[in-house]
This record gives sequence, C-alpha cells and structure tokens, in this order.
Amino acid sequence: MPSATVIGGGGIGVASAYYLERSGWDVSLIDQGELGRACSFGNSCLVVPSHSDPIPAPGVIPQALRWMFQKESPFFIRPRLDLDLLRFFWQFRRYCNRDAAEKGFSALLSLSRASLDLYSELVACGDAEFFFEKKGLVEVFLSDAGIEYGRRAQATLSASGFTSTTLSRDDALTLEPALSPSIRGGLFTEGEAHGYSYDYVRSLAATAASRGVRVLTGRPVTRIWTEAGTVRGVELEGPDEKLESDLVVLAAGSWSAGLARPLGVSIPLQPAKGYSATINTYDGAPVRPILVKERRVIVTPLGERLRFGGTLELAGFDDAIDASRYDAVIRGGTEILRSPPPMVEEVAWSGLRPVTPDGLPVIARSGRFPGLIVATGHAMLGFTQSPITGKLVAEIANEQAPSVPLDPFRLDRF
Repeated sequence: MPSATVIGGGGIGVASAYYLERSGWDVSLIDQGELGRACSFGNSCLVVPSHSDPIPAPGVIPQALRWMFQKESPFFIRPRLDLDLLRFFWQFRRYCNRDAAEKGFSALLSLSRASLDLYSELVACGDAEFFFEKKGLVEVFLSDAGIEYGRRAQATLSASGFTSTTLSRDDALTLEPALSPSIRGGLFTEGEAHGYSYDYVRSLAATAASRGVRVLTGRPVTRIWTEAGTVRGVELEGPDEKLESDLVVLAAGSWSAGLARPLGVSIPLQPAKGYSATINTYDGAPVRPILVKERRVIVTPLGERLRFGGTLELAGFDDAIDASRYDAVIRGGTEILRSPPPMVEEVAWSGLRPVTPDGLPVIARSGRFPGLIVATGHAMLGFTQSPITGKLVAEIANEQAPSVPLDPFRLDRF
C-alpha cells in the first residue's frame, strides 16, 4: 500500500487525508498544533458558491490604497518594507481586470459547487457530523449604492445559474426578522449553506482516524525530506525524527510557502489576517447567514452560537488581535440587527488565510518533485472548498481524471 503524509490539520489537510485513505493510501496527518485550531476554528463558516469571486478585481487597488490609511477599514495593509509583499503586489496587479476576474470566478465557482455537493454527501453518510444547514444567504445594503450593486449582482448570479431575489426593506425584514429597519434592502440567494467549520474538521478527522489514518498533533514539520531529487517523507521537530512516505501533501495554509522554499519550489503566498467574534445565541438572533456588503462583515448563526466575521489585513505572520479592527467587525455586524446582542461568552479570534496573487488556490503536483502535491492558497474559501480539494488531491495522487478542471490551479502559472 502506498504511503502519504499530509502536512496541515485544517479543512484542506483533513479532507486530503480522508479522501486519500478512501482511495487506498496509508496516510499520516500532521499538524504543528491542534487539528482545526487555525483558520478552521474562527472563520465565517459559509459554503456559498455565489461568492466565489477572487480577491483581485477591477478597482481593488485604488480602493485598497484609500483604505490603507483607515485603521478600521475592511482591507488594511500594514506599511512595511517587505520584498515578498512587493513582489506579491507586482503580480497581484496583473489580475485586477475584468477578464481575469471573470475567469477566476468561473474557476472558483467550479470548486465551490462541487464542494457543496460533497458536503451534502458527507453529512448524509455520517462521515462528517456537525452543524450544517442550507438556508440560503441574505445580503443587506445600507445605501443607494448598495441597492444598485444588489440589482447588478442579481442579474450576474441569475446568469450563472443561481436563484436569487432582490429584496425591499420590508421583504428583507419578513425573510429575516432579526434585521434592523435601518437597512435599505437586500439580496437573497437560495441553496447556499453554512456550518460549524471547527466541528467539521474534528468530525472528519475522527472518521479518518477510525479508518486507520495516523494523526500526529503538536508536531511541527521542520522540512520536507528529499534524496536525489525524490521526496522521501518529512522531518519533524526533534532529533532524528523522520517519517518516510511515498507522497507528501503540503496543505499547511500560510506556512506552506516556507516549507516549500528550501526545495526550490516557489508558492507566492501572503498571510491575510481575518477576525471573528463568537457569542451565545439569543432570542431574536438571525437564523440565516447575513452578509453586510458595505461593511464586508458576515453574521453567521451556528446553532447555539452566533459569529461575526470579517476584514482582510496584510500584516505578515502577526496574528495578534488589533482591538480597533476587531471592534469594527462587531459594530459592522450588530448595526444591521434589530436588537443589540448580549455579548455572552464572547470568544475573540484572528487567523491567517493564505492568499495567492490571482486569488486562486494551488492544487497541483510539483513538476520538480512528483512526490509532492501542493494544496493551499484558498484565501477566504478554505472551508467552502475543503471537500473538493481533498478529493482532487486523491485524484492527482492516483493519476485519475479530476472531478474539476485543474488547469487554473497549476503551481507553475505564476
């Protein structure tokens, strides 16, 4: 039986281990900390194919420059002299045009739709037991410009096969009574889903472990072990700690580039910090996820908990919580609610999402090391695209036809 080592115990790594084991591999899953305690712990928990837009788009750079000097803005870049960051933006600017944005959306949409189907399969068969609902997505708008955006977005979504409806203020309040009358209108997209990502990761990992996947936590990987141009496995922190395997899957999120670099494998990534606040739910809380478009904030009901999430901050590998930016996320979510939520058992979180210059993930076998598969760079769509990425990793490993065209996610495209 061929052996595989998966580096990274988040949504991408756990799904890769699960699907590799299902397809006949002897799998080890390694994480430097606890499974799911990075981005899977505090993300906005959406599985919404309708929002599969890549980050680079027309107008993004001027907007980012304006926001750069507003500490509480949805997108913030910490000014610093960083050659990797400068190279990243030199590449990023190439994708801030309509053609690249449309191609990127199409590629990401194929992943997101396939993933939503796989989530339904995993829940139905019991391999992933976690809070998961398909109640659609509500977007709310606070201005005339937002309402006009909603009209354009509805036409675009309909052309892409989504069932979406523009909402007047009264329509929105009828659909989601938790909303404040201060909103101006909204957009509802049917069939979208949300679920508790942390419980998903832990449940799927438990299923994989019950089938024989070895799970090693608290074990940092120091390097990917190669000999004579061939991947042999990984080396772990500590003397003479080697784990031999025929295949290594690099799914370590923002840390993937650092592990690939000593091999001469370049993965252009920037860690993009996001924030969330999770509280106990309450009477009158939303029952559907809500996107506050002008604030770039998401409010997600998670059974007995409620989460406010948002922001994109490029500050290197600093995962400290900036109080002003964290508070801005909470304000952006609570201002559209009818009643101020009691902030009971509040859990503050920040995490680093891996972003590529074109906003698309890398899901590919390394041309330099055929025994290395890279699966990273999903930005804010890691939870959304977790199952399909894991399945694609297994298909690449087994040299099978991929479920989704892989050309947009090549490692050598940059």
